[in-house]
Amino acid sequence: MEHFSLVEYRPFQSMSETVRKCSSMRCRQYLPGEHLQPYISCYWTMTSDVELAEPISHRVIPDGCVDIIFDLCGCSYGEAASIAGTMTRPIFAELRGRVNYLAIRFLPGGFLHFFDSPAYHFTDRIIPLEMMSGKGQHDLTERLIRESPISDKIELLESYLGGLLMRNNRNDPAVRSTLRNILKHKGNIEISQLSRNANTSRRQLCRKFSKWIGISPKSFCRIIRFQNILRALPPRSRRNLLHVALDGGYYDQSHFIHEFNSYYGLNPSEFLRHEKF
Repeated sequence: MEHFSLVEYRPFQSMSETVRKCSSMRCRQYLPGEHLQPYISCYWTMTSDVELAEPISHRVIPDGCVDIIFDLCGCSYGEAASIAGTMTRPIFAELRGRVNYLAIRFLPGGFLHFFDSPAYHFTDRIIPLEMMSGKGQHDLTERLIRESPISDKIELLESYLGGLLMRNNRNDPAVRSTLRNILKHKGNIEISQLSRNANTSRRQLCRKFSKWIGISPKSFCRIIRFQNILRALPPRSRRNLLHVALDGGYYDQSHFIHEFNSYYGLNPSEFLRHEKF
């Protein structure tokens, strides 16, 4: 089998849509250190140069990842850090006032290498980080708020995550190999084949995925297929959408449009009108 590393997966999030709504908004991504790259996709920031005159709706779409988000303008440390679990539908976060977010985006399955809580506890939920990590989270959030510039904040996160990784060293080869298999095939692979390749039963593989990813292998395949379609649409925007759908593994255009809408909240034609690449 051709090697595929999880590090090659780059989740698509529609940051550009939010930036277009407000010219003062800034979004950036930063790669983690090499020792954390097998588990973490990126650190990302979303900031506004000025206080927003009115609230902005920010779309968050399913990508198979878990994020920890620090609101560095939070009114209290207990409210300033949250876990955003694996999503199976789009959500819309309301941005208001002065925006200053710093976040960790874990690769699929990466969260459990650092924390004890199974990923299914957070699926389609956003909960305070303090519910899981206690006083240590308060200390981390307070230091992140104090630290400047961004390079110092990321260095602090790297140290924090490196310590967690050493204390919570765990792995599941069946999950890792199945994730690579799904990503390599862009979500277009049968669950029966995945379980055979992982030398485990379908039921056991589903239990493992629920623990590590927060969703079933079938749901994860659908999300990865959708994510790959998002990347395929822009350069092919003049092509018939049916061709894009068939190339991406959908069996007809209506199925493609229905699934695209369920994950993005727009149909593909509306997406192409909204997004400027």
